[in-house]
Amino acid sequence: MTDKINDVPDSNLRGSYIINFLYNKISIYTPLILFIFGISLYIRTVLPYDAVFRGGIVGFAADDAVFHMRLVENLLHNFPHRIWYEVFTLYPTGQTLHFGPLWTYMIAITSLILGAGSPTLELTRTVGAYFPGIIGALIVFPIYFIGRDVFDKRVGLLAAFMVAVMPGQILSRSIMGFSDHHAGEVFFSALFLMFFIMAVKSVKGKDISLNDIQNKNWNKLKPHVIISIFAGITFGLYMLQWSSGVFFGGIVAIFIVLQYIIDHMRGRSVEGLFLVSFITFLSAFPLVVFFVDPLNRFSAGRYSYLHILITLGSAVFFLFLGLLSFKIREKNIDKIYYPLTIAGIYAIGLVIAKLFVPGIFSSFQRFFSIFQPHTGGGLTIAEASPPTHQMIFGYASYPNNFGGSYPGIFEFVSTYYIALLAMVAIGALLIFRKWEPEKAMFLIWCITMFALTTAQNRWFYYYSVNVAILSAFIGIGILDIAGLKDISSRFRTLVSTPRSLQEFFTSDLPRHLLTALVVAIVIMVVFLPNFTIASRSTADGTIGSDYYLWHESLTWMRYNTPDPGLDFDAIYDRPPAGETFQYPDTAYGVMSWWDYGHVITYFGHRIPNANPFQAGIGGGTNHAPGASTFFTAQSEEAAGEVLWNLGVNNKSGSRYIISNAYMAYAILDVMGIWDGHDWTDYRTWAVISGQEQPIFKQYWYTSMEGRLHIFDGDALKHYRLVHESQANPYVRGGNEEKRCKALYNMLYNGNLQVEDTGYVKIFEFVNGATISGKAPDGATVKISNSIMTNQGRLFTYRQTATVENGTYSFVVPYSTLGPIPDETNFDTRPTGPYTITAVDVSKTVDVAEQDVLDGGTVTLDIA
Repeated sequence: MTDKINDVPDSNLRGSYIINFLYNKISIYTPLILFIFGISLYIRTVLPYDAVFRGGIVGFAADDAVFHMRLVENLLHNFPHRIWYEVFTLYPTGQTLHFGPLWTYMIAITSLILGAGSPTLELTRTVGAYFPGIIGALIVFPIYFIGRDVFDKRVGLLAAFMVAVMPGQILSRSIMGFSDHHAGEVFFSALFLMFFIMAVKSVKGKDISLNDIQNKNWNKLKPHVIISIFAGITFGLYMLQWSSGVFFGGIVAIFIVLQYIIDHMRGRSVEGLFLVSFITFLSAFPLVVFFVDPLNRFSAGRYSYLHILITLGSAVFFLFLGLLSFKIREKNIDKIYYPLTIAGIYAIGLVIAKLFVPGIFSSFQRFFSIFQPHTGGGLTIAEASPPTHQMIFGYASYPNNFGGSYPGIFEFVSTYYIALLAMVAIGALLIFRKWEPEKAMFLIWCITMFALTTAQNRWFYYYSVNVAILSAFIGIGILDIAGLKDISSRFRTLVSTPRSLQEFFTSDLPRHLLTALVVAIVIMVVFLPNFTIASRSTADGTIGSDYYLWHESLTWMRYNTPDPGLDFDAIYDRPPAGETFQYPDTAYGVMSWWDYGHVITYFGHRIPNANPFQAGIGGGTNHAPGASTFFTAQSEEAAGEVLWNLGVNNKSGSRYIISNAYMAYAILDVMGIWDGHDWTDYRTWAVISGQEQPIFKQYWYTSMEGRLHIFDGDALKHYRLVHESQANPYVRGGNEEKRCKALYNMLYNGNLQVEDTGYVKIFEFVNGATISGKAPDGATVKISNSIMTNQGRLFTYRQTATVENGTYSFVVPYSTLGPIPDETNFDTRPTGPYTITAVDVSKTVDVAEQDVLDGGTVTLDIA
């Protein structure tokens, strides 16, 4: 025997040893899933790196991402305490926050660890920028295990590959710089479903009885209990990632109740399901209970009693359902009474909630409202609108496709349609072949997420993981039909040495080539379009092209406007129920469109009147005061009334107004829709030079936004331009400025200078100084001044008045003598005194800043 072994060449022995070691000790799936993770991480962190770290500024996505960094930086200043009531937003009330704490603490604690307890601001922002990319890349692991446990390892592997390279919302919300909590939502919800499906599968077919539970048969129950605890912990972590994550408990509860009924009606024991469901929801309870605020009552959007009801209440309910099934079987009661009893409990519960606990009933209604599209102004929110064809498939055909979440080489083989086909196939398998609980749970999850996407396209970033697994299921099914599964099993049986590997590939070559062709087709259809578009779309990062213009403008505001008298790094207590925060007299609001509220808070350290929580917008059928009513007001007086209606402490609700070209030239009609107008009030079509073109109606120009941004506040009495950014004619809004002004001159006999001006403009709302005096009765009096902006741009401010009873009067917003200490240090100012002309007499007059601020009077007679 020894001689025969010695006759084998050493190279073959070494090769055989290595193959056997790898085969027996390391699964081939391990390096493959790690490789997929590497691809996902590369797409999300390496490709966008240059776009995010540029010019010494970390480029976060605007809106919620920058606000998350505000919370992180404040948490580090007050560790371990986090802001729950934000006074630096929604002036003059402040706002209770609904953001979950987990994302904030994860970034902050990582920064503390890497910074040895004292992280720099640069390190913290770098960690914050990387976080969504890393968490987004980690999503491949729970997706692999879900695919493995619902189907098999191959489906799990292909699903992980799919989700790693899938473009659209799941990618855009999980790349470097998009430091919102969305990547964490998807990761922890998938992790929860992964553990829960594992737990459900672990008790399938197991003889778990009530006696095992009562007698604490730990050896038998241990694996099921441990995995259920992990499911509960990850459910709790998911809710701490997103307070509205309670709805996921509803999805799982639908499956649990359905499975209870099916098991009971088929005469099977429900004790295993009871063990899993009870422990899962009970384990989630301790994580959320510490964050419940009684003032939130039964709110689904903030940590409230509803979170206790969904966790602890559901655990008790599932305990009751298990015992009810056991007692019905024990007493030989007809099985049909079990589902009837459950239906009766739900009906009675809804009636009781409606009559005595309306907060619970309202939360139940709101759960179903997420399946409905928004209306009115809410329909203009990009992520809340129903999906369009372009959102699903992209704006061009492959390979030039961009913008779609589910592209394909051909539309009919898009993963969007493949996923729908897969759901039908899985449903058919469950109904006509075999009911498998893990597949049922997976299908209910998929159907629910798909239903959500039909109302609001934002749910695509959730649904994409479902699409990845569903597409992988179909893809592997096609490969199995082509014989891949048989080849795989033959490979494991026949290949053990390098020689046998060679023999395997040379034998039955036509079949192997056919299989390779099918694999190539699957890769081209499923993988290639996604990877090509994903890798191309992440290179520019997540920041908008106006990001640095906003950063510059708001940094200027931070250091050149009066301090609002609040500590930006402090944490303020939430006011009692029914009350709002009491701001000091030094505080003031900054009016802008709600999209920009968080950047005003984060970069400017100032208090916006509206924010991306869709708060402070106003409008509606009652034309409530807010951003929409202010910017669409058709007169200075109407706009001023909005600001005073927002005011407290005997002053207006806003001291500064910030506009940008996107507001002025792209979405003014959107603001109007929020205030109950129709877009046709603002735009129409006209034939110009033989071509039909969209044009701006006069209503656009006479709005307050038009008067401020397009006309630079010319002729306004209480608004002055104090700072502007550089122009940006290459982005939406900025690219329409010259056209908008040229149309005004052509259609409405205007004389606007057709030029690109500051993309972001900051105006100050002031009392204005009154210039008055004697002049010939009935004469026309004109006042003007040349205004030089900080960008070196010159424009003319002017007003006209008619002398009545021998007296004229102007209210002007600009000081000609420069700024004064502790007030606005404006760098846009008149080049000299005002010139006042009546008949053929012209005189000049200076106006002091204090007179502008206090509403003082300057007298100048013209005779």
